[in-house]
Amino acid sequence: MYYFYTAFNSPNIYGVEGCSSPAMTWSAVALGGAVATIIMILATLAEFSYIPTTWNNTSHLTRRLTFLFITLGLTCGPTFYITIMEHNGTGGSLALILGIVQFFISVIAMVLFSIMPSGRMFGDRVAGKSRKYLASQTFTASYPSLDKQNRIGSILLWILVFGCKFTESYFFLTTSFGKPIQVMVGMKIQGCSDRFFSNALCTNQVAFMLTIIYIMDLVLFFLDMFLWYIIWNTVFSIVRSFTLGLSIWMPWKDIYTRLPKRIYAKLLATQDMEVKYKPKVTCPSFPPFYSEMFMLRLPF
Repeated sequence: MYYFYTAFNSPNIYGVEGCSSPAMTWSAVALGGAVATIIMILATLAEFSYIPTTWNNTSHLTRRLTFLFITLGLTCGPTFYITIMEHNGTGGSLALILGIVQFFISVIAMVLFSIMPSGRMFGDRVAGKSRKYLASQTFTASYPSLDKQNRIGSILLWILVFGCKFTESYFFLTTSFGKPIQVMVGMKIQGCSDRFFSNALCTNQVAFMLTIIYIMDLVLFFLDMFLWYIIWNTVFSIVRSFTLGLSIWMPWKDIYTRLPKRIYAKLLATQDMEVKYKPKVTCPSFPPFYSEMFMLRLPF
């Protein structure tokens, strides 16, 4: 998403003579899908070194790697054609249509790579009933599924986090960055020299500064994500506390001192258990220093 936003607001960098055509803008922004595909290719190549090189594992990874290279060609190949056509002045409507199609293919690829586990991509090894994938189904891919209410809450949390983050990042980070890019691209410092480096560094000082701004903007892009996660996670935690009938101001010490009784009541207590066994006997409580340590934390 950072590449999508930044490429859309940096038309002076890839434009012909500082002016970008609509076809070139669509195609340059669509290269964000190629960035996502390259990340997936590097992750797949790294996965080869972590798993046993058996036929079942290597065949699955090789098939995924083949599809990823095809996706890479679809997300970055049209850019070469559009660039050549635009420089020759023969772009026209065909280049514009090709750039729009490339952009939507890139968006679909980026969304799929973001929400779909890599093990279920280009061939699901978990849903199948084959015995050769039994180890994956039993160990690495064996996780409990959420009930309907908790799953809706989890999806809603991440929709709010990403929605607020992408909206705020576009209007307050990337859009405000467009004007400095427009001014600084191609700027050269004149009449400067240095004793050791002559004018090689000071002439390109603006280019170095623009690179630093890009890197800083990327860092802030990640920090915004963490900020919105903390905000919405706090909101959901407070709502969850009231839903469970707990006060958000309840000290952690009280929660942990009641934990043995709750374990006893929810997990260990059965009708066949004799009355003589008490919760404190069945579930030894935490040491005192744990209670003091958790009491210092905020309840949410």
